[in-house]
Amino acid sequence: MKEEIQFILDVSERIFAKNIDHKTRLDPEKNHDTLIKEIRESHLTKIAVKEKLGGAGMNLVEIIPLIKLSAFFGVPIPFVETIICNYFFSVFDTKPTDDFISICYEENGVIIKDNRVSGLLKSIPYLNFTNKVMAKVRYNDDDYLIFFENKNSYLKQIHNFLAEPRYDLEVKNENILFKEKFPKEMNFLNILANLKSIQATGAMEKILQLCIDYCSNRKQFGRSLSKFQMIQNHISEISLEIAASGASISVLESSNNIETNRDENFSNDIKTAIAKIRTGMASGKVIALSHQVHGAMGFTKEYDLSYFTKNLNSWRNDFGTEIQWQNSLGNYFLKQNKNLWEFLNH
Repeated sequence: MKEEIQFILDVSERIFAKNIDHKTRLDPEKNHDTLIKEIRESHLTKIAVKEKLGGAGMNLVEIIPLIKLSAFFGVPIPFVETIICNYFFSVFDTKPTDDFISICYEENGVIIKDNRVSGLLKSIPYLNFTNKVMAKVRYNDDDYLIFFENKNSYLKQIHNFLAEPRYDLEVKNENILFKEKFPKEMNFLNILANLKSIQATGAMEKILQLCIDYCSNRKQFGRSLSKFQMIQNHISEISLEIAASGASISVLESSNNIETNRDENFSNDIKTAIAKIRTGMASGKVIALSHQVHGAMGFTKEYDLSYFTKNLNSWRNDFGTEIQWQNSLGNYFLKQNKNLWEFLNH
């Protein structure tokens, strides 16, 4: 499987490098046709779909490098979201769509009647690219995974730090194309939180590259910025934060799965919390240090850095901040009969 994922990474990197630059990220709606065409032709969004349904049959742990790579390149379309939605189709032995899909976790007042859905779905990414939405909704004391096309609903763009577009969707009697009770052994929140931790690590790796390139080429007082000790210290600190984040992601990679709470050592809830906490802490430091390295240049819309730091600034808050996950982790340990070190060594 390692050879297969490396082949997929090589193909993906060629497609991303060829079709994505800062101009594409700033105005993807005008510059995305070739990118979407090549991703569709390569079937990359079906990598986590069962082979009998036309996919590569990989699990979510195995595709962590691809998720990280997409964040490194700043793919400005719902690429990862579609991979996850297609994975859920595959879980229910349903053939995935060839179109791009967005995904929603947060909802309010959702009603399902006569196979139609109404209510408020919040903070959905990339609805400027697709009208197809998958969401987990709570109705009549049960969790459902639904899929529908947005045809009649009201769309409101959210303005926040995020470089990627987000929307609230007031759903009005939309026809449900797919509906299944969400498996109790799976944790939707954990899956999406893990995705953000992985994406954050990929974005931080890109930021480190931007810092190194900028300091190598920029001169001040007759010498390269990379020769100044303070700049070297900043880049070293960024590298350390990325290494620590990578270690937290490696905990996920060492799992048999990140889809359920069944694991050989301790709960995937704990692994999710560790990754979300550590990448969130790192994100704040990397944002500050990278902008110090770049000075005023880092804040300009025309330069790459601000796109990636805006993503980091929002991803760290998606599906729970590091403080919320710290509280969750702390409460978990308080309920144990063992202290922290005893628990880690059990």
